[in-house]
Amino acid sequence: MAHGVLVPCSGRFARCGLLVTFWTVVFLLSTEMNFQQPTAVTEQPSVEDVESTSTTSTTTVNTSNTTTFLPPLTAAFTKVPRGVAVCIAGNLRTFTVPVVFSQIRPFHEKLWGSKVSFFLYGTLAGAGPKNQTNHNLPAINESNQTALNIAVTLLRPETVELVTNAEDVTEENIAQYVLHQECFRRIQFVQPVDGDEAFFENRVRFLRGLNQLAHVISSLQMMMRYENARGRRFKVVILTRPDLRYDVNRSDHDWFRDVAWVPEWTSNGNVALQMDHWVAMPRALAERFFLLGKVLSCSPSDKFCCRKIDRSESLWEYLTGAVHGNFGQCSCSNITTPYKKAKVAKIQRTKPTK
Repeated sequence: MAHGVLVPCSGRFARCGLLVTFWTVVFLLSTEMNFQQPTAVTEQPSVEDVESTSTTSTTTVNTSNTTTFLPPLTAAFTKVPRGVAVCIAGNLRTFTVPVVFSQIRPFHEKLWGSKVSFFLYGTLAGAGPKNQTNHNLPAINESNQTALNIAVTLLRPETVELVTNAEDVTEENIAQYVLHQECFRRIQFVQPVDGDEAFFENRVRFLRGLNQLAHVISSLQMMMRYENARGRRFKVVILTRPDLRYDVNRSDHDWFRDVAWVPEWTSNGNVALQMDHWVAMPRALAERFFLLGKVLSCSPSDKFCCRKIDRSESLWEYLTGAVHGNFGQCSCSNITTPYKKAKVAKIQRTKPTK
C-alpha cells in the first residue's frame, strides 16, 4: 500500500507539506483501540474534554497536485485522544539518521505506554550557524525523499507537514509575531553570550529563536486540529525536536533515575524538561504556551517579561513558568510551575560520513 507523496511547500499555518493519506485514514482506524479504554456507555466528559464534540470537520490531504477532502469523522472517533501527544518541530538536519528516527517511538512508548500520538512539523532547509562559540555548525539540508519516507514510515505520525523554508519570521514580517519589539532590545540578560550582551540582543539570533517558536506553534496547531476533529484533548503534551538521539536500552537503574518518574510527575501538573529540547507538560499548560507564543504580546507595561527574555530558554520560561536553561532564572513569567530536569536524549549534530 502506498503511503503518500513528499511535497515540500512553504507558508506559516496553512502549509501543503507532507500529509500522508495512509496515516490519515487507515492508521487512525487501526489506532482506535490504542487510545480508547473500555468505558460504560453512560460515561460523561471530564473537564479535560473539549467542550464541542462536533464531528463535522474534514481533513485535507495534499498528494502531489491534487487535494482530497476526507468525509467527516463519525461519532465513534469523538473520544479518541486521552493519552500523550508528542509534537516534534524543527529542522530535519539529522532526523533521517537511523539511530535518531528509529528510537523516537520506542522511547516514548516505553516511557508512557502505548497511548502516544506523534505530530511532525519539519523544515527541509537547515538554519545557518548561530554565530556563537562552539555552535557554528553548518546547515544540513534534507533532500533525500527515500530516507525521509523510511523515517516517517517508522515514526507513524498522525499528521506530517514538511516545508522547505525554515524562515517563517523575517525582518519584513516580524511585527506579525512580536507586538512590542522594544521589549527585546537592551535586554537584562542572565548571562552574556560571546561578549557583554544577551543572546537575543543580536537580531539574527532573535529571528532564529522566533522561527524555532513558530515551528513549535505550528506543531501544536496540528495537534489541536486533531483534537478538535475528535472532540477530546490529550492529557499530556511533549514539545521536542527531530534531531534527538534517544536510548531505550538503559539499565533499569538509569531509566528510573533519568526518566521513569516523568509520567507521575507530569500528571500532577508539573513540567519535566531537558532545557528547551524536550518538554513534557500538562495539556492546559500547552494551551498557555500556544496562546502566548503564537504572537508575543509582552509590552513595556509588563514588569515580568519586558527586556528580560534574553534567549530561547528564557522565552520558554516566559511561556511555561518553568526554568529551562542552565544559565539561571530570568524571572520573566507571571506564573511559577514546578519542574524537574530529565535526562532524555542527546542532539545528533552531524550525519555519519561514509
